[in-house]
Amino acid sequence: MSVVIPAISGKMGNTSYFQCMMKVDELVRSVRAAAEIDDWANMSIGDKMQRQPNMKRIKNQIAPYFKQHKDRFFGSIMVLVYKGKVSFEKLSEFNAKVPNAYQSQGDKMGFLTIDGGTLIALDGQHRLLALKEVIDNPTEGDYSADVRNDEVSVIFLNHESSTKTRSIFNTVNKYAKPTSAGDNIITSEEDGYAILTRRLIEVDDGVLAESVVNWKNNTLTDKSTHFTTIKIVYETVKLMLKGSKVPEYDFEPTTRPRAEDLDHAYNYVSEIWKLMMTEVKPYNFVLENGSDFSEKVQEARSPESNNSLLFKPAAQEAFVKGVLAACQPQTDDDEPELTIQEAFKRSNKIRWSMSDDIWQNVIIKSSGAIDGGAEGKNRMSLLISWMLLGNKMSDDKKLKVRKAFNEAHGIDIEQNPNKEKSLPEAIK
Repeated sequence: MSVVIPAISGKMGNTSYFQCMMKVDELVRSVRAAAEIDDWANMSIGDKMQRQPNMKRIKNQIAPYFKQHKDRFFGSIMVLVYKGKVSFEKLSEFNAKVPNAYQSQGDKMGFLTIDGGTLIALDGQHRLLALKEVIDNPTEGDYSADVRNDEVSVIFLNHESSTKTRSIFNTVNKYAKPTSAGDNIITSEEDGYAILTRRLIEVDDGVLAESVVNWKNNTLTDKSTHFTTIKIVYETVKLMLKGSKVPEYDFEPTTRPRAEDLDHAYNYVSEIWKLMMTEVKPYNFVLENGSDFSEKVQEARSPESNNSLLFKPAAQEAFVKGVLAACQPQTDDDEPELTIQEAFKRSNKIRWSMSDDIWQNVIIKSSGAIDGGAEGKNRMSLLISWMLLGNKMSDDKKLKVRKAFNEAHGIDIEQNPNKEKSLPEAIK
């Protein structure tokens, strides 16, 4: 195999490299993922220079991005020239007419020739395999047929030793910081839930003022002046839309929804958020967002507050989930027992203090801290739905609540029915 491509040569420390451009069609034919090289299976752990590729992520996330986005773009793929001959010919050697002012730069520009060996994706194998997936299945996606002609930035490194190659790979991946959940919500133009989350906190017509939402991280201390986090708003949007059972609201995170569906979905979630802010009394002051907001939210979140639990992010998510669950039909043939507005109103009768016994071991750990994991939030949401519905809850759902509540207190009601701890009283 011989590859000839235009290149710019560079050097960093003791490592020489070549910055090049290749068409996708040539890239996927010439470069292989590390997991595909012939002796990969026989390598020791120390010699395996990359992790096994995540094919599910490649097919479900990265490839659809290339297929469905005309504005697709990504950074350089790093390719190792393994056991091949690399030669670089300077542009200045080809043309003596290069003006003197450009001679020094001309020494860095030229043509890279690679003879023999194997080209291995040292960094970017998931993108490479996703591009191959698109080339192999060009009938899917509006832009699939165009991808093969895309021009991709590629950095070539010559293999000097396994030790040096592993060191470079480790460094590249060690210091590559993935974007945070909050960053993804702020920047995504494909994820419909993220788009709606941002609209909810827009200055002009959003339900929540930007100043009351922490969009920099996912936690709130007792002294925080924010009401909630952008991650929690995102999760509630997702819960609301999935709970609506409207097929058009079941968004794929990698495909931007139609503008019409986004508008309808926004009207739906914004109305629920407005109901929550107006019908749930502890939240009333959030919409006002007056000059004393910071003091009020700190006071409300304080462990001594009667409503402290409602101002903890994980509990806010569980609260919305529990309310929505209470508003679902108990069986396929039933009508809902409560509207969302009625459920929010009834929630004012629930005791929301973090120190209240009903939440101990449910979402409050023995240390007094919030159990923000999936199980803790699920237990809290189940208990809320029970307290809102009481005996109007179906037997199957009530059994699920009883099991979860008792398991939180270390009791298996199937093994020890005589030790069953009674559920808190439902709202009357």
